[in-house]
Amino acid sequence: MINTMANRIGSALVATFVLTACNSVFAQHAHDHGGVPDMDENGRRLDSYDMQHDISDEQMAALREKIALYRALTDREVHLNMALMGPNYEWYVSNPEMLGDTAVLILSHGVGENSDTRFVESLKPMAERWPTAIAFGMNMMTSGPQQSAIDDLAARGATTIVLVPTVVSPHNTLIRQWEYIYGMRDEHEYLAVAPVNTNAQVLMAKSIDDHPLITEALLDFTNTKSTNPANEVVIIVGHGPEDIEDNEPDLALLQKHADRIKLAGQFNDVKVINLQDDAYPPIRKSNVKKLRRWITSAQRSGKDVIVTVITSASDGVQNHIREDLRGLNYAFAEQGLSEHANYLKWIEATVEERLATAAK
Repeated sequence: MINTMANRIGSALVATFVLTACNSVFAQHAHDHGGVPDMDENGRRLDSYDMQHDISDEQMAALREKIALYRALTDREVHLNMALMGPNYEWYVSNPEMLGDTAVLILSHGVGENSDTRFVESLKPMAERWPTAIAFGMNMMTSGPQQSAIDDLAARGATTIVLVPTVVSPHNTLIRQWEYIYGMRDEHEYLAVAPVNTNAQVLMAKSIDDHPLITEALLDFTNTKSTNPANEVVIIVGHGPEDIEDNEPDLALLQKHADRIKLAGQFNDVKVINLQDDAYPPIRKSNVKKLRRWITSAQRSGKDVIVTVITSASDGVQNHIREDLRGLNYAFAEQGLSEHANYLKWIEATVEERLATAAK
Protein backbone atom coordinates (compact mmCIF):
# COMPACT_ATOMS: atom_id res chain seq x y z
CA MET A 1 0.00 0.00 0.00
CA ILE A 2 2.99 2.25 0.24
CA ASN A 3 4.78 1.41 -3.01
CA THR A 4 1.58 1.52 -5.04
CA MET A 5 1.18 5.18 -4.19
CA ALA A 6 4.06 5.82 -6.57
CA ASN A 7 1.68 5.24 -9.46
CA ARG A 8 0.01 8.50 -8.57
CA ILE A 9 3.14 10.57 -9.25
CA GLY A 10 2.63 13.16 -11.95
CA SER A 11 -1.12 12.84 -11.65
CA ALA A 12 -3.16 15.71 -12.97
CA LEU A 13 -4.72 15.88 -9.53
CA VAL A 14 -1.46 17.33 -8.26
CA ALA A 15 -0.80 19.50 -11.28
CA THR A 16 -4.22 21.10 -11.62
CA PHE A 17 -5.50 21.54 -8.08
CA VAL A 18 -4.60 24.82 -6.39
CA LEU A 19 -4.86 25.08 -2.63
CA THR A 20 -6.92 28.03 -1.44
CA ALA A 21 -7.52 29.77 1.87
CA CYS A 22 -9.05 27.86 4.76
CA ASN A 23 -12.75 27.29 4.61
CA SER A 24 -14.04 28.94 7.77
CA VAL A 25 -16.72 26.28 8.24
CA PHE A 26 -14.05 23.65 8.86
CA ALA A 27 -11.24 25.79 10.27
CA GLN A 28 -11.72 24.48 13.81
CA HIS A 29 -10.78 20.98 12.60
CA ALA A 30 -7.82 22.02 10.47
CA HIS A 31 -5.13 22.14 13.15
CA ASP A 32 -3.31 19.02 11.98
CA HIS A 33 -3.17 19.60 8.24
CA GLY A 34 -2.75 23.29 7.64
CA GLY A 35 -6.24 24.29 6.58
CA VAL A 36 -8.98 22.79 4.43
CA PRO A 37 -8.94 23.73 0.74
CA ASP A 38 -12.15 24.79 -0.92
CA MET A 39 -14.17 22.21 -2.79
CA ASP A 40 -13.66 22.46 -6.55
CA GLU A 41 -16.45 22.20 -9.13
CA ASN A 42 -16.11 18.39 -9.15
CA GLY A 43 -16.41 18.02 -5.38
CA ARG A 44 -12.72 17.53 -4.58
CA ARG A 45 -10.74 18.94 -1.67
CA LEU A 46 -6.98 18.48 -1.79
CA ASP A 47 -4.85 18.57 1.33
CA SER A 48 -1.45 20.21 1.16
CA TYR A 49 0.77 18.01 -1.02
CA ASP A 50 3.91 19.65 0.29
CA MET A 51 3.41 18.47 3.86
CA GLN A 52 3.96 14.85 2.78
CA HIS A 53 7.47 15.76 1.65
CA ASP A 54 8.46 17.63 4.81
CA ILE A 55 9.43 14.93 7.32
CA SER A 56 11.13 15.89 10.56
CA ASP A 57 13.79 13.72 12.18
CA GLU A 58 11.27 12.76 14.84
CA GLN A 59 8.70 11.73 12.23
CA MET A 60 11.36 9.80 10.33
CA ALA A 61 12.19 7.81 13.45
CA ALA A 62 8.49 7.17 14.15
CA LEU A 63 7.88 5.98 10.59
CA ARG A 64 10.81 3.61 10.77
CA GLU A 65 9.49 2.19 14.02
CA LYS A 66 6.12 1.52 12.39
CA ILE A 67 7.08 0.55 8.83
CA ALA A 68 9.56 -2.27 8.30
CA LEU A 69 10.25 -1.23 4.72
CA TYR A 70 11.53 2.16 5.89
CA ARG A 71 14.03 0.50 8.19
CA ALA A 72 15.66 -0.89 5.07
CA LEU A 73 15.90 2.53 3.38
CA THR A 74 18.21 5.48 3.83
CA ASP A 75 16.81 8.86 4.85
CA ARG A 76 17.01 9.99 1.24
CA GLU A 77 15.13 6.89 0.06
CA VAL A 78 12.41 7.39 2.65
CA HIS A 79 12.02 11.01 1.52
CA LEU A 80 11.81 9.81 -2.07
CA ASN A 81 9.23 7.17 -1.20
CA MET A 82 7.12 9.76 0.58
CA ALA A 83 7.51 12.18 -2.32
CA LEU A 84 6.20 9.52 -4.69
CA MET A 85 2.97 9.28 -2.75
CA GLY A 86 0.04 11.18 -4.14
CA PRO A 87 -2.05 13.47 -1.97
CA ASN A 88 -4.61 12.56 0.61
CA TYR A 89 -7.83 14.20 -0.48
CA GLU A 90 -11.62 14.15 -0.27
CA TRP A 91 -13.96 13.68 -3.20
CA TYR A 92 -17.60 14.52 -2.49
CA VAL A 93 -19.67 12.34 -4.83
CA SER A 94 -23.32 13.29 -4.23
CA ASN A 95 -25.04 16.43 -5.38
CA PRO A 96 -24.00 19.00 -2.73
CA GLU A 97 -27.63 20.07 -2.39
CA MET A 98 -28.77 16.58 -1.42
CA LEU A 99 -29.68 16.13 2.25
CA GLY A 100 -29.98 12.98 4.34
CA ASP A 101 -29.69 11.79 7.92
CA THR A 102 -27.75 8.67 6.85
CA ALA A 103 -24.58 9.05 4.79
CA VAL A 104 -21.71 6.95 3.45
CA LEU A 105 -17.99 7.68 3.54
CA ILE A 106 -15.84 5.41 1.39
CA LEU A 107 -12.30 4.91 2.68
CA SER A 108 -9.95 4.22 -0.22
CA HIS A 109 -6.22 3.90 -0.73
CA GLY A 110 -6.49 5.65 -4.09
CA VAL A 111 -4.14 5.17 -7.01
CA GLY A 112 -4.33 7.97 -9.56
CA GLU A 113 -6.61 10.29 -11.44
CA ASN A 114 -7.93 7.81 -14.00
CA SER A 115 -8.62 5.02 -11.54
CA ASP A 116 -10.03 7.35 -8.88
CA THR A 117 -12.31 9.02 -11.44
CA ARG A 118 -13.66 5.68 -12.65
CA PHE A 119 -14.34 4.72 -9.05
CA VAL A 120 -16.25 7.92 -8.40
CA GLU A 121 -18.33 7.42 -11.54
CA SER A 122 -19.23 3.89 -10.45
CA LEU A 123 -20.59 5.26 -7.16
CA LYS A 124 -22.96 7.78 -8.72
CA PRO A 125 -26.09 5.56 -8.47
CA MET A 126 -25.53 4.99 -4.75
CA ALA A 127 -24.72 8.68 -4.27
CA GLU A 128 -28.31 9.44 -5.26
CA ARG A 129 -29.53 7.21 -2.44
CA TRP A 130 -27.31 8.42 0.41
CA PRO A 131 -25.06 11.50 0.68
CA THR A 132 -21.71 9.98 -0.28
CA ALA A 133 -18.07 11.06 -0.11
CA ILE A 134 -14.69 9.37 -0.54
CA ALA A 135 -11.58 9.97 1.56
CA PHE A 136 -8.58 8.95 -0.57
CA GLY A 137 -5.12 8.27 0.81
CA MET A 138 -3.21 6.40 3.47
CA ASN A 139 -3.52 9.06 6.18
CA MET A 140 0.04 8.42 7.27
CA MET A 141 0.60 12.03 8.33
CA THR A 142 -2.84 13.62 8.31
CA SER A 143 -6.48 12.92 9.05
CA GLY A 144 -7.53 16.01 7.11
CA PRO A 145 -9.53 14.35 4.28
CA GLN A 146 -11.39 12.21 6.81
CA GLN A 147 -12.37 15.25 8.84
CA SER A 148 -13.44 17.38 5.87
CA ALA A 149 -15.50 14.50 4.44
CA ILE A 150 -17.24 13.91 7.76
CA ASP A 151 -17.94 17.62 8.07
CA ASP A 152 -19.30 17.81 4.53
CA LEU A 153 -21.69 14.93 5.20
CA ALA A 154 -22.75 16.30 8.59
CA ALA A 155 -23.39 19.72 7.06
CA ARG A 156 -25.95 18.03 4.81
CA GLY A 157 -27.88 16.56 7.71
CA ALA A 158 -26.08 13.27 8.36
CA THR A 159 -26.45 12.06 11.92
CA THR A 160 -25.26 8.53 11.06
CA ILE A 161 -22.27 7.97 8.79
CA VAL A 162 -21.23 4.50 7.62
CA LEU A 163 -17.54 4.06 6.82
CA VAL A 164 -16.78 1.53 4.09
CA PRO A 165 -13.11 0.42 4.04
CA THR A 166 -12.35 -0.71 0.49
CA VAL A 167 -9.56 -3.09 1.43
CA VAL A 168 -9.43 -6.84 0.84
CA SER A 169 -9.44 -7.74 4.53
CA PRO A 170 -9.15 -6.20 8.00
CA HIS A 171 -5.65 -7.66 8.33
CA ASN A 172 -3.51 -4.68 7.33
CA THR A 173 -2.03 -1.49 8.71
CA LEU A 174 -4.19 0.83 6.58
CA ILE A 175 -7.51 -0.18 8.08
CA ARG A 176 -6.00 -0.05 11.55
CA GLN A 177 -4.86 3.54 10.91
CA TRP A 178 -8.41 4.41 9.85
CA GLU A 179 -9.78 2.78 13.00
CA TYR A 180 -7.32 4.80 15.06
CA ILE A 181 -8.43 8.03 13.38
CA TYR A 182 -12.04 7.27 14.29
CA GLY A 183 -11.28 6.34 17.89
CA MET A 184 -11.90 2.62 17.37
CA ARG A 185 -8.40 1.64 18.52
CA ASP A 186 -5.80 3.33 20.69
CA GLU A 187 -2.65 2.65 18.68
CA HIS A 188 -1.77 4.39 15.43
CA GLU A 189 -0.18 2.35 12.63
CA TYR A 190 1.75 5.18 10.96
CA LEU A 191 2.12 8.61 12.58
CA ALA A 192 -0.12 9.94 15.33
CA VAL A 193 -2.68 12.28 13.75
CA ALA A 194 -5.65 14.17 15.11
CA PRO A 195 -8.75 12.03 15.67
CA VAL A 196 -11.88 12.92 13.74
CA ASN A 197 -14.21 15.18 15.70
CA THR A 198 -17.94 14.83 15.01
CA ASN A 199 -21.31 14.62 16.73
CA ALA A 200 -22.55 12.12 14.16
CA GLN A 201 -22.73 8.40 14.91
CA VAL A 202 -19.89 6.80 12.94
CA LEU A 203 -20.14 3.10 12.06
CA MET A 204 -17.35 1.04 10.48
CA ALA A 205 -18.62 -1.51 7.96
CA LYS A 206 -16.81 -4.69 6.97
CA SER A 207 -14.01 -4.85 4.44
CA ILE A 208 -14.32 -7.07 1.34
CA ASP A 209 -13.38 -10.27 3.21
CA ASP A 210 -14.88 -13.35 1.52
CA HIS A 211 -18.11 -11.72 0.29
CA PRO A 212 -19.74 -13.86 -2.43
CA LEU A 213 -20.42 -10.81 -4.63
CA ILE A 214 -16.67 -10.32 -4.85
CA THR A 215 -16.15 -14.00 -5.65
CA GLU A 216 -18.58 -13.60 -8.56
CA ALA A 217 -16.67 -10.58 -9.83
CA LEU A 218 -13.34 -12.42 -9.66
CA LEU A 219 -14.87 -15.38 -11.50
CA ASP A 220 -16.24 -13.10 -14.22
CA PHE A 221 -12.83 -11.46 -14.69
CA THR A 222 -11.15 -14.86 -14.81
CA ASN A 223 -13.65 -16.19 -17.34
CA THR A 224 -12.78 -13.38 -19.75
CA LYS A 225 -9.35 -15.01 -20.10
CA SER A 226 -10.44 -18.65 -19.91
CA THR A 227 -10.65 -20.95 -22.94
CA ASN A 228 -10.30 -24.44 -21.45
CA PRO A 229 -10.95 -24.40 -17.68
CA ALA A 230 -10.05 -28.05 -17.11
CA ASN A 231 -6.52 -27.31 -18.31
CA GLU A 232 -6.09 -23.96 -16.55
CA VAL A 233 -4.44 -23.02 -13.28
CA VAL A 234 -5.80 -19.77 -11.85
CA ILE A 235 -3.63 -17.78 -9.46
CA ILE A 236 -5.35 -15.03 -7.46
CA VAL A 237 -2.76 -12.40 -6.57
CA GLY A 238 -3.32 -9.77 -3.91
CA HIS A 239 -1.36 -6.72 -2.82
CA GLY A 240 -1.18 -8.20 0.65
CA PRO A 241 -0.31 -6.75 4.05
CA GLU A 242 3.17 -5.68 5.11
CA ASP A 243 3.31 -7.75 8.27
CA ILE A 244 3.86 -11.51 8.31
CA GLU A 245 1.30 -12.00 11.07
CA ASP A 246 -1.39 -10.34 8.93
CA ASN A 247 -0.61 -12.35 5.83
CA GLU A 248 -1.86 -15.74 7.02
CA PRO A 249 -5.44 -14.66 7.94
CA ASP A 250 -5.56 -12.48 4.82
CA LEU A 251 -4.69 -15.50 2.65
CA ALA A 252 -7.32 -17.58 4.47
CA LEU A 253 -9.98 -15.15 3.28
CA LEU A 254 -8.62 -15.24 -0.28
CA GLN A 255 -8.71 -19.04 -0.18
CA LYS A 256 -12.48 -18.94 0.31
CA HIS A 257 -12.79 -17.03 -2.96
CA ALA A 258 -10.45 -19.54 -4.60
CA ASP A 259 -12.46 -22.56 -3.44
CA ARG A 260 -15.70 -21.11 -4.84
CA ILE A 261 -14.05 -20.11 -8.12
CA LYS A 262 -12.54 -23.58 -8.62
CA LEU A 263 -15.92 -25.23 -8.05
CA ALA A 264 -17.95 -22.81 -10.16
CA GLY A 265 -15.46 -22.52 -13.01
CA GLN A 266 -14.32 -26.15 -13.08
CA PHE A 267 -10.70 -25.05 -13.26
CA ASN A 268 -7.84 -27.50 -12.85
CA ASP A 269 -6.59 -25.59 -9.82
CA VAL A 270 -6.95 -22.21 -8.13
CA LYS A 271 -4.17 -20.86 -5.92
CA VAL A 272 -3.81 -17.66 -3.87
CA ILE A 273 -0.79 -15.55 -3.02
CA ASN A 274 -0.03 -12.07 -1.74
CA LEU A 275 2.89 -10.07 -3.07
CA GLN A 276 3.13 -8.26 0.27
CA ASP A 277 4.04 -5.33 -1.91
CA ASP A 278 5.16 -3.08 0.94
CA ALA A 279 6.86 -5.70 3.07
CA TYR A 280 10.53 -5.90 3.94
CA PRO A 281 12.26 -6.52 0.57
CA PRO A 282 13.33 -10.16 1.17
CA ILE A 283 9.73 -11.08 2.05
CA ARG A 284 8.35 -9.57 -1.14
CA LYS A 285 11.13 -11.11 -3.20
CA SER A 286 10.31 -14.55 -1.79
CA ASN A 287 6.64 -14.17 -2.74
CA VAL A 288 7.51 -13.13 -6.28
CA LYS A 289 9.86 -16.11 -6.58
CA LYS A 290 7.07 -18.45 -5.43
CA LEU A 291 4.59 -16.92 -7.88
CA ARG A 292 6.98 -17.31 -10.78
CA ARG A 293 7.72 -20.90 -9.73
CA TRP A 294 4.00 -21.73 -9.70
CA ILE A 295 3.58 -20.37 -13.21
CA THR A 296 6.56 -22.19 -14.69
CA SER A 297 5.62 -25.43 -12.90
CA ALA A 298 2.08 -25.31 -14.29
CA GLN A 299 3.36 -24.68 -17.78
CA ARG A 300 5.85 -27.54 -17.61
CA SER A 301 2.92 -29.84 -16.87
CA GLY A 302 1.07 -28.54 -19.93
CA LYS A 303 -1.31 -26.24 -18.10
CA ASP A 304 -2.28 -22.70 -19.06
CA VAL A 305 -2.10 -20.02 -16.36
CA ILE A 306 -4.49 -17.17 -15.61
CA VAL A 307 -3.37 -14.55 -13.09
CA THR A 308 -6.35 -12.76 -11.55
CA VAL A 309 -5.65 -9.73 -9.39
CA ILE A 310 -7.78 -8.94 -6.35
CA THR A 311 -7.71 -5.22 -5.70
CA SER A 312 -10.24 -2.42 -5.74
CA ALA A 313 -8.32 -0.08 -8.03
CA SER A 314 -7.74 -0.46 -11.74
CA ASP A 315 -4.18 0.82 -12.05
CA GLY A 316 -2.40 -0.06 -8.83
CA VAL A 317 -0.54 -3.27 -7.99
CA GLN A 318 -1.21 -4.55 -11.52
CA ASN A 319 1.79 -2.58 -12.78
CA HIS A 320 4.06 -4.29 -10.24
CA ILE A 321 2.73 -7.73 -11.16
CA ARG A 322 3.49 -7.18 -14.84
CA GLU A 323 7.05 -6.26 -13.96
CA ASP A 324 7.44 -9.17 -11.55
CA LEU A 325 6.25 -11.67 -14.17
CA ARG A 326 8.20 -10.25 -17.07
CA GLY A 327 9.23 -13.00 -19.50
CA LEU A 328 6.57 -15.51 -18.40
CA ASN A 329 3.59 -16.64 -20.47
CA TYR A 330 0.26 -16.14 -18.74
CA ALA A 331 -3.15 -14.52 -19.23
CA PHE A 332 -3.76 -11.54 -16.98
CA ALA A 333 -7.23 -10.74 -15.62
CA GLU A 334 -6.11 -7.33 -14.45
CA GLN A 335 -9.36 -5.46 -13.87
CA GLY A 336 -9.89 -3.73 -10.56
CA LEU A 337 -13.00 -4.77 -8.65
CA SER A 338 -14.43 -1.27 -8.93
CA GLU A 339 -14.88 -1.95 -12.66
CA HIS A 340 -17.43 -4.69 -11.93
CA ALA A 341 -21.11 -4.01 -11.20
CA ASN A 342 -20.91 -6.28 -8.15
CA TYR A 343 -18.57 -3.86 -6.43
CA LEU A 344 -21.28 -1.24 -6.03
CA LYS A 345 -23.68 -3.99 -4.97
CA TRP A 346 -21.17 -5.06 -2.32
CA ILE A 347 -20.80 -1.51 -0.99
CA GLU A 348 -24.56 -1.06 -0.75
CA ALA A 349 -24.98 -4.47 0.88
CA THR A 350 -22.28 -3.82 3.48
CA VAL A 351 -23.78 -0.42 4.30
CA GLU A 352 -27.24 -1.94 4.74
CA GLU A 353 -25.82 -4.74 6.88
CA ARG A 354 -24.01 -2.31 9.16
CA LEU A 355 -27.08 -0.12 9.55
CA ALA A 356 -29.20 -3.17 10.37
CA THR A 357 -26.68 -4.32 12.97
CA ALA A 358 -26.64 -0.89 14.59
CA ALA A 359 -30.43 -0.81 14.73
CA LYS A 360 -30.63 -4.01 16.78
